[in-house]
Amino acid sequence: MNTIYNSLEYVGIGNIGLAIIIFTIVMRIILFPTSFRQQKSSRMMQLMQPEMKAIQEKYKNKTDNASMMAQQEEMKALYEKYGTSMTSGCLPLLLQMPIIFALYRIIMNIPAYVPSVYTIYENVLNAIGGSSAAQKLVDFGTSNKLESILKQLNNLGVGENSTYTAEQISNLIIDFLYKLNPAQWDSLAITFPDASDKIALAASQAEKINNFLGINLSTAPSSMGFVPNVYWIIPILAGVFQYLSTKLMSSTNQAMAEGNDQSAQMMKSMNLMMPLMSVWFCFTFASGIGLYWCASSGVMILQQIFLNSYFKKISDKEMIEMSLAKANAKRAKKGLPPIDEKSVENRIKAAKERAEVTENNRMEVIAKQSVKTKESTDYYNNNAAPGSLASKANMVRLYNEKTEKKNK
Repeated sequence: MNTIYNSLEYVGIGNIGLAIIIFTIVMRIILFPTSFRQQKSSRMMQLMQPEMKAIQEKYKNKTDNASMMAQQEEMKALYEKYGTSMTSGCLPLLLQMPIIFALYRIIMNIPAYVPSVYTIYENVLNAIGGSSAAQKLVDFGTSNKLESILKQLNNLGVGENSTYTAEQISNLIIDFLYKLNPAQWDSLAITFPDASDKIALAASQAEKINNFLGINLSTAPSSMGFVPNVYWIIPILAGVFQYLSTKLMSSTNQAMAEGNDQSAQMMKSMNLMMPLMSVWFCFTFASGIGLYWCASSGVMILQQIFLNSYFKKISDKEMIEMSLAKANAKRAKKGLPPIDEKSVENRIKAAKERAEVTENNRMEVIAKQSVKTKESTDYYNNNAAPGSLASKANMVRLYNEKTEKKNK
């Protein structure tokens, strides 16, 4: 992010909005291999779906340990047959998540990662008295709804009992200043009249680097009221882009998307909820976050169009052959024999046989237990109506007789 911003500044167009867009494009290109693997995994899951459902149907309502193990064994064999694994779809997401969380922190706190931006706000910090200005900023900012920073400033305990260093307090103030909108800069100049010149200069510089097509990226659309204005463009675009992105992604797994099972219903709900969540988040957070969200979704749409086009040109047979070839190459490195359909079928057959033997043994035990229970019941109900007082008395008498014989 620092390199991109400095490069833009070098050619005279230092702008955080443009830097965020380029930064997002670069990161999405770097993450493209994980998106490709995820798409491939979705396609393989679509091809496996009929056989997978057949296995699930076969073991439906069977909760015994043997059946569950047999089902798991058949599932493993099925994944092996197609040259994929149960974790192939999750791994790309797990790789992306920490990077995406890191990007979010960068966009939220750009001064912490771009020294030239930090300098703009540092000049104001020094002019208003450094860390000692914390209390005044709390009083100033209370009316400006900067709760997250103010809560930290309010709990600093500035003075002898402070648990924060002067540097930490200064960094919190920098974060505070970065989130000010133009109107709040004017209020800050009134609160610190002695530093008004430097505040005005910093406000001008902040406006220049944060302005993107008439939108101040440090300002949240929600702070501009609920009357439609230019700040609403970013949340609306975020929702539209997210909808298109999820629609394109769901089209790659048409069988699941058109189904009536639980996963299909969940996918349809997500296709509706994700765009609405995007609109809400981008309306609530600073517009810089919304711009990152829009840029990220926009790049993902282009990637998805390319991936959909690429995978449409590959037949199901070619897809399976490519997957098997890759899986066999990995097995060869480990000194394992290649996967072939016969060996997979043998594994499934062996799993079925083990399940049948275990189930037969279980049923045999149940049958024997039933016979013993019946014999015992008949023995104790001898010469008496079942459940009668006589049968209970008979049960006690016969039980005592059996116990006496054992003791002798």
